[in-house]
Amino acid sequence: MHWAKGFLGLCIFILPLPVLAQKWLPAKKIIRREASASPDQRPRRLNIIYRNPEHYVPDTAYLNHSPIRYLRLNVHFMNTRSRAYNYEGEEAIRLAKDLIYYANLDLQKNHKLWQPYRNNLPVIQPRYQYELTASSPGAPDQGVYFHYDDTLSFYIHKGPAANLDRMEVIKKYRVQGDSVLNIFIMPHHPEHQGGGVGVMLGNAIKMAGMFESKQPAWVYRGILNHEVGHFLGLAHAFYNDGCDDTPAHGNPCWNQTPDPPCDTAASNNMMDYNALQNALSPCQIGTMQARMADTSSFERRFLIPYWCKRLPDYDLTITDTVVWKGDKDLYGNLTIVAGAVLRIQSRVSLPENTRITIEPGGRLELGSGALLHNACGLSWEGIDAPRRFLGARGKVVAEDGARIRGAKMISL
Repeated sequence: MHWAKGFLGLCIFILPLPVLAQKWLPAKKIIRREASASPDQRPRRLNIIYRNPEHYVPDTAYLNHSPIRYLRLNVHFMNTRSRAYNYEGEEAIRLAKDLIYYANLDLQKNHKLWQPYRNNLPVIQPRYQYELTASSPGAPDQGVYFHYDDTLSFYIHKGPAANLDRMEVIKKYRVQGDSVLNIFIMPHHPEHQGGGVGVMLGNAIKMAGMFESKQPAWVYRGILNHEVGHFLGLAHAFYNDGCDDTPAHGNPCWNQTPDPPCDTAASNNMMDYNALQNALSPCQIGTMQARMADTSSFERRFLIPYWCKRLPDYDLTITDTVVWKGDKDLYGNLTIVAGAVLRIQSRVSLPENTRITIEPGGRLELGSGALLHNACGLSWEGIDAPRRFLGARGKVVAEDGARIRGAKMISL
């Protein structure tokens, strides 16, 4: 399913990341400043109903209850007609894959947060990944594109000619901009050099500084993850970002040092400006997951809808007492065994041709806000509570307001 599995052998010599991150980052601080494009430049987003991030934080005891979501990306290398200012060909394709691969590694692991200092926050997998997406299944472009444009190729971060928040290059060269997050890797203008920089602009991200630095792609994984964090609803963590577990701290340090204040005040939060950008708080993860779970959100359109049809090996069995308060998109059948209780207080999508099986002695409780359906508008098999011979059946208890849509049968 994912190219990263096959790509591991090409890049394993760069590991381990935590050690090399300190040693190999560019000496010049990576610029981490985002622009605010004017309203008429950014694609319009739908209003999102407020959701409690706590309800969307993956449960570390039941990570398989939160299937990994996959965000579609493609990558554009901007260059002039002279072809002198950016990577090309196989070297560029490998760089694009390296960047996504190592950004995914950080997201798979997550790291212990340095701020608040000596905190007791749990380390939780964010449960989302990136997938490089071609223009169509089997297309030779692999989701990596090359553009040669003397007018639009360069990135200028500040000054009278600044174009960091301008959309022209995005509008001209984006591919599948309604469903794939387009990453534009641009060279700095020769007269406006700078370090690594990124800016999120609606349905695309601009990144610059990679070609000039000649650093390996993994050095810039934090920029990609930071900008995608903005795309998925996160603000800078050093301000008041709406999360109680990321207190405002002013971002005084680029990296951790033995001397004050950076012995205790440094941050590694993905949404701060720092050398690592490899950690997320539970609230930050819940905020992004809530955005991706919202069927009316702009961002959800950019996810691969693996929840439409059943995927092998993704069937889920409930063996304990569990409460689901946040919306979920399952990838397989759902079974509740004897003695287990599942209480659903949210939207839950079942893939096509799957069912909920409640074994004798199991119990399914549907709260007043529960909705069982298929998020792709397909039908699913429904609920089955088989009876033991001369014995009891599984039980369903539904409160007023609970809804079941698209089910072929309900056998209770």
